[in-house]
Amino acid sequence: MFFQKKINRVIDEKKSEEKLKETLENTPLEKKDLPAMIIAALLVLLPAVIVVGGLFMLIAYLFFVH
Repeated sequence: MFFQKKINRVIDEKKSEEKLKETLENTPLEKKDLPAMIIAALLVLLPAVIVVGGLFMLIAYLFFVH
């Protein structure tokens, strides 16, 4: 099969979790990793929050003002 490694990873979830924990323990975060993760999260989540907030404000405007 083409994707046998991916299939095995999904089937054997406990082994995959243990391997991930081991990898995270062996590779600690670098000095600038935490600010980079925060900036990346803001770049991903902030536009979605702005769109949802805009839709909410538009609906509120249509119900109460118009």
